[in-house]
Amino acid sequence: MNGPLCMGQTMRALHPDMLAMKRPVLIVFDLDGTLTDSEDLGRQLFKRVFARLGFGEISDALADSFNGPSSDEVCRIMGIEDRKDEYNALIDEIETELVRTQGIVFPGVTEMLRSLAPHAHLAILTNGSPAYCSACIEEYGFAPYISLQAGFASGVTKAMRIGMWERELGVRRVIVVGDRRTDITNARAAGAYAIGVTFGMGSVEELMDADSLCDSAQEVTRACLRVIAEV
Repeated sequence: MNGPLCMGQTMRALHPDMLAMKRPVLIVFDLDGTLTDSEDLGRQLFKRVFARLGFGEISDALADSFNGPSSDEVCRIMGIEDRKDEYNALIDEIETELVRTQGIVFPGVTEMLRSLAPHAHLAILTNGSPAYCSACIEEYGFAPYISLQAGFASGVTKAMRIGMWERELGVRRVIVVGDRRTDITNARAAGAYAIGVTFGMGSVEELMDADSLCDSAQEVTRACLRVIAEV
């Protein structure tokens, strides 16, 4: 979920041998709003979590506003910094349950990953918890295509994580695919090619600084292959 994460290290691929393959490009995908249609899932998640924390029923608007910020930010906004461990435990519990019962993959995403995997290292970088990320990879059948996965770690930005992966793999080009302004900002900070997807939770206006805008997974595939061909 584009919400809390507690992961302080890179998660190795479910298929570590993929890391050793000589590919010059790394494609980093956001998860929620990019690979998965999780807006309603996120709304239910935060409403359930804060009900369990004793806040009663929070509004849809407030729940939706937490779909993006890290756990540090959400806990600060709600004044529960001292309950962060409890909050994160509830996120893990409820989020992974919702993935398995209500998760939705955007049309064409699996085919996109299958088409791109032979040409680049594929990674998922999310502000969701490690348990949530792993549950998505398992539930949606992404495992054969994903080389790296990581979630939020306090003090480590997405741009920093992308830089770590870039150095680790020795790639010559990085492509970042996301649906929010922060995805584009982190792509820029990492010196990556930025693709904004217009079918996610972000508005077209907030994605205007992207190098490419794509209206479907098929368009993302074509845009990535164009960049790969130039490397």
